[in-house]
Amino acid sequence: MMDQKRFEYLQRIEEHAAETGWVAPLTKEDKEYFAHLRQVCKRYNINMSKATRLEYDFVIRVAESEFYLQRA
Repeated sequence: MMDQKRFEYLQRIEEHAAETGWVAPLTKEDKEYFAHLRQVCKRYNINMSKATRLEYDFVIRVAESEFYLQRA
């Protein structure tokens, strides 16, 4: 059985999530990754909204490998 404090805490989270659409704010790392992804797109002159599947996969793979290699 759930105690009253825990229940109230979860209820507040549910209410907040319902208001915000269950979307968590971006973390600092998320923002840095997206900034890096934009740089990679710019470097290869690829517009993500018009990219083919091959271009999209390429840019994602390059951005991820470079970004996480920098962090290691």
